Amino acid sequence: MLRVSFNKEFWVILGLVVLATALRLPTLGSPLIEDEAISFNRYIDLPWKSLILNYQDTNQHTLFLLLSKFSIWVFGESETAFRLPSFLVGVLSVPLTYRFGLAIKIPWPSALISAVLMGLSWPHLKYSLEGRGYVLTIFLVLVVTYAALQFLNSSRWVWGSVLIGTGFAMTMTLPSNLFFLGGLTVFSVLAKALEWKTSWPFIKKIFRFSIPFLIMFALIGIYFLIIYEGLKRGKDLHPFPLDGTRIKNITGFLVAPWGLWMYLFFALGAWQLKVTKERILFLAIILVPIILTLTTGVVGFARTYVYWLPFVLLLSAHGMIGLFSWFEERAGKLIYGLGFGFLFLLAYFPTKQMYKHYAARAHSGPLVVAGPNATFLEASKMALWVDKNIPEDNLIVISTGGPESSVLNRYLGKTVLKRMTYFARGGELKKVVFIAHKDMPPEEYPFVPLVKERMLKLPANLLKKIHSLDNLGVYELDLKVERFIPSKFDPDYEVKLGNPEIPQVNLRQIEKPKAVGKQALYIENRSGKPMGLISPIVKGTDISEDHAYLLYAFIAIFKPFSERVYVHLVEKRNWPPTVGYLNPDLGVFRPKDSNDVWHIHYSLSPLSKGRHYFQERIEIQKEGNHFDGLQAYLLTG
Repeated sequence: MLRVSFNKEFWVILGLVVLATALRLPTLGSPLIEDEAISFNRYIDLPWKSLILNYQDTNQHTLFLLLSKFSIWVFGESETAFRLPSFLVGVLSVPLTYRFGLAIKIPWPSALISAVLMGLSWPHLKYSLEGRGYVLTIFLVLVVTYAALQFLNSSRWVWGSVLIGTGFAMTMTLPSNLFFLGGLTVFSVLAKALEWKTSWPFIKKIFRFSIPFLIMFALIGIYFLIIYEGLKRGKDLHPFPLDGTRIKNITGFLVAPWGLWMYLFFALGAWQLKVTKERILFLAIILVPIILTLTTGVVGFARTYVYWLPFVLLLSAHGMIGLFSWFEERAGKLIYGLGFGFLFLLAYFPTKQMYKHYAARAHSGPLVVAGPNATFLEASKMALWVDKNIPEDNLIVISTGGPESSVLNRYLGKTVLKRMTYFARGGELKKVVFIAHKDMPPEEYPFVPLVKERMLKLPANLLKKIHSLDNLGVYELDLKVERFIPSKFDPDYEVKLGNPEIPQVNLRQIEKPKAVGKQALYIENRSGKPMGLISPIVKGTDISEDHAYLLYAFIAIFKPFSERVYVHLVEKRNWPPTVGYLNPDLGVFRPKDSNDVWHIHYSLSPLSKGRHYFQERIEIQKEGNHFDGLQAYLLTG
């Protein structure tokens, strides 16, 4: 292996840091997108203790969020501060890949090329620019594996302590990283066992050597017991099979943007490994997680397996250099022309991908189904303007970014919820206003539908722009609002829907739990399957012109998305209706003096000119279903 002087080593590492920084600085402060925005909205305001001791779902990358909270506390609230932990560990993991390559005794050129590949890797670059825990996982994988190698060689407790700390940190970042730690432990024990002969001292030595791993798994076990309910929910949330499609997604993800042909070099690099210890390392960290995945049935998205990325790139780089050396022996200096051409090819794919990604991230719109997001500054300024200028009798609808990912949710969520509960409890509603991005006004916004084939589309001529603020606009729906059902507010209207008389379904009025009024509707479904109930009471009305709308509201006990219940005011001849849900994730509240969490739902449906006959249709789940505060409004010209 080539020896590198300290001076040369310094310049190599500095060059890798500069490369990684230059590729990750652009758009670091762009608007948040999708999952990172959801994480920000859900978790950034949680107390430190709650964030550590509770696990809500797979979107909670706890260690990253703790680091991000600290970054925001130090530098103030901004997109850059939120993403700063990802950016820093993303930059540092590039030279760390190089140092790790040297530690496992692969040639210096292979270690250097693997670091360059890491700097150009699409998943590494993407997640270095997002407020998520995936690049933190890569960084910790490199640190914990390096610590395991050093502890294997010296058994010094300083490395054992690093091993314990980084291993535990990995599971606080992503609990699924436990599978990688299982592979690392198998490697360490097997590699150490090869150094000693079987005897009683051998068993004793292995036990003493395993102490840091035992402590690490003990700490992880305690932590997992504390957050067990959340882990169980996360496992049930995405029950993926490990089929051919999933395997293709995972393998393609790890070698993006180059493609599956990179595995030819990966295979060649694995074949070229000479040292038994390194062979065991790569076999253990790949095979053990696969075995644990098959055994437990816990299969994640492709990005869950990002802990394999450094090892795929290391072996691929090793294979490239080995092949180049073989050609060099036979073709001499002619091979250098081919080598430069190949390096150009390696750089071309990432450059092309990065150019498109940076352009899309500048406004986040092309990366988000629901359009561009607001910036933190725009959202905070809009919140101040709304408080001063939008009356209490206006329903505010956020139509910027996704239903959960809009940054406006963070700054305006409490105001929007206050209005939603105010109207649900009988407050007078006069207007509906939308807050939207200039690049996707309300008439283009994809409101969450009942069925995707019937999307709500608002006509532009009914939307009057009343204010602009940077990239955001406030639009008033230019229609008159009047109560429809009931004609006067009745907080207990839901108990007057009538009984559809369906076997194994029991409807009754209850006093607790309730959200408004004196009673709520409880529907017990003993059929063992979800179903739809239709009220026997028919309500009729005449609509004198097209472009009228039905605004419907109801309250139900809060449940996870897959278990939610719904009420719609529909016509038998028009099922399923065109429906757009308004602020679908902002209506969660807990009534005073109650431990029950309720969810207010608002939906908007278009009505055509003519006579209409409506009935309530209630979509229920198995067992108990709670409803309250049912009411409807007509929006007409």
